[in-house]
Amino acid sequence: MKFQEALIPARTKDMFLLKLYHSQVKPGKRQNRRHHHTEFEIALFKSGSGTYTVGDTAYAIQPGDIFLFSTHEVHCITEIHEGEDMLLLNVHFEPRFIWSTGNDLFDAKYLKIFFERNDAFENRLDRQNPATAVIRSLILQMEDEFAKQLPEYELMVKIQLLTILVTVSRHYDYVSRESSRPAVHVKSLSQIEDAIHYIHDHLDSDLSLDDLAKAANMSRSYFSTIFKRLNGISPWDYITIKRIEQSIEYLESTDSSILEIACRCGFNNTANFNRAFKKITGKTPSEYR
Repeated sequence: MKFQEALIPARTKDMFLLKLYHSQVKPGKRQNRRHHHTEFEIALFKSGSGTYTVGDTAYAIQPGDIFLFSTHEVHCITEIHEGEDMLLLNVHFEPRFIWSTGNDLFDAKYLKIFFERNDAFENRLDRQNPATAVIRSLILQMEDEFAKQLPEYELMVKIQLLTILVTVSRHYDYVSRESSRPAVHVKSLSQIEDAIHYIHDHLDSDLSLDDLAKAANMSRSYFSTIFKRLNGISPWDYITIKRIEQSIEYLESTDSSILEIACRCGFNNTANFNRAFKKITGKTPSEYR
């Protein structure tokens, strides 16, 4: 698999708010491996055909297909048919790329397609819906913005992403119209973002719910509720995934022992590390290495 990445970085070192990258995969059957991440994902298939397995549902893939995935939603390409390689363009973005208080025009309400789905929702956008071609064009425009990097290209990418989310909400019957989710106060957005920065600055340390709630200046219960409402996963799931992502970097770039990597990533023993790693990636650290 080959990656060409383009990033919009976060304020926290070594983190990103949005990542666009290409994947090229050879034909063949593939293990159905659990695959989680804290970001939302939009995937555009440029070539190749096969099968995308999402939970218990298998979707046929053909060029031009677009898939949407929420945080912590298990998905895996399980087969690529013989013929041409599969080439796809992935956009991963943190929920706070949309709801961060530094952006007056952006709000958590635009993330309904990830949080408030109805029974008609499918991960693969309807091929026959004319809006799918519009979204496909917007994704390619994002790719072009990253390639040219003209002045203010980061803002243009955000505008294009927001346009995609609004288009999905308007033109597909995928979003529940009977939402009971109350609005989140703008002050709470800033407080949750402070807690996220605290998490990233202390991934290698012991973290408690009290620590996170204090960083957000919230009560424990209110912090947990608002965090999950904005990010789609609990604070602990978020921390675990980020620690595993950090450990993968160490596995790929160092010769450190599994125990050393576990300790550097905030795990107090290899048993907990192995259990968490397999839950997130489908493999043990040793198998991954």
